[in-house]
Amino acid sequence: MLAKFLKEKKERLELPVSEKNILGFIHWLAYERGLKAATVSGYIAGVRKLHIVKGLEEPKLRTELVAMVLEGRKNLEAVERLSQATQERQPVTMDVMLLLKAQLMSWDSHPTDRMTAWCICTLLFHGACRGGELLCKFSQEFDPAVNLLRKDLQLCEDKETGKTLQLKLKLPKENKDRRATIVDVFESGSRICPVRAFTKWEKATREADREQPAFIWTSGKLVTMSAMNAIIKGRLDQFLPGHKISLHSFRTGAASMMANLGFSDKDIKAVGRWSSRAFENYIKLPRTKRLTTLTKLKKAGL
Repeated sequence: MLAKFLKEKKERLELPVSEKNILGFIHWLAYERGLKAATVSGYIAGVRKLHIVKGLEEPKLRTELVAMVLEGRKNLEAVERLSQATQERQPVTMDVMLLLKAQLMSWDSHPTDRMTAWCICTLLFHGACRGGELLCKFSQEFDPAVNLLRKDLQLCEDKETGKTLQLKLKLPKENKDRRATIVDVFESGSRICPVRAFTKWEKATREADREQPAFIWTSGKLVTMSAMNAIIKGRLDQFLPGHKISLHSFRTGAASMMANLGFSDKDIKAVGRWSSRAFENYIKLPRTKRLTTLTKLKKAGL
């Protein structure tokens, strides 16, 4: 590959290879031939091996500048993957929530497992939570310092706001200092009310150990992200064939719903706990003019 690069650029192979040639080689591999950063890194290792085979002193090919370029390429690939995944991801809307509720309630499983699955869905949607913030990665092991435990869910009541469910999230992605975040999920009184779903689930599972993960199937296995994704897919496939709804679609749906109702960027960022403009990737529904919200507030006397 190095020989092809030099031939194409009409340059001679001279050992040891200069930093300038290595940088040109990286650019050619990554941007002209479209290779991934990991593959490019493999070719750099091959060039190093070439020097050793030729009996030359081992070269320092991965200079600080070369390392920065490779790291930059990796970061760009990560952004491209995120952008593609976000474009493919389908948001959960109110209609999808109602359909999912009906499908979960008719799910051929233990009644408590149905309540568990529905409670998780409402918290994901209304709390704009990430799947990993509520669920475990493995079905038979967990880390109390990372995973949401039963004791991390607290139902509070206030005369002004009514009932509020507080979630203590251990390692939220947005907190770089690794401090826990408290997320408030409010009672809505609607057919997809998270507090109502939580209250029914809590009553059915009141004997659960508060030091264990919050969500556990009646079989004793921990509710995992992969399990919930499979359930959501299975329950929606019949009515939404080819859908691309997953756990992260609830977070997408929350941002989209707020944007559609005319909420400000600041409000959307606050609810979703976004620290940057990343929330714009999650807004999938058409955005109504903020004048609509202002009109509604005036009519309500607020």
